[in-house]
Amino acid sequence: MAQMKIRDLYGLLRQAPRRQDLEQDGIRLVYDGTALHLSTADHPDTVIARTNTCGFTTGPWEVTAYRASITSVEVWLRINPEYGDHLIDVSPFWPTRPAGIAFTAGGGHTDAFPAIACPTTPADRRP
Repeated sequence: MAQMKIRDLYGLLRQAPRRQDLEQDGIRLVYDGTALHLSTADHPDTVIARTNTCGFTTGPWEVTAYRASITSVEVWLRINPEYGDHLIDVSPFWPTRPAGIAFTAGGGHTDAFPAIACPTTPADRRP
């Protein structure tokens, strides 16, 4: 899990390319334990944006989400009443296949979106 300010996450996701600008429909999020990095599935080594995390931290993870999922997260963050300097948790999860990515803000506001790939999925949860 990565924890960061909602404002910072929203700013990061707004920098993701539009769907028509992508060769593949995937946005890659990589958490290294201190920052969340954004790139695309077709250019994974080109970091488009990053934001530092604060608060609770966990081990590193990586997930590639559908561009439509990222757009939905942006909309969800805009209507979230906790927007601003409050913290939000971002983490991959594997309740079923395929993997997903969950966003949890204060006050129990949680939503989850499907992922294309999650290389950090535990071995016993991989397809």
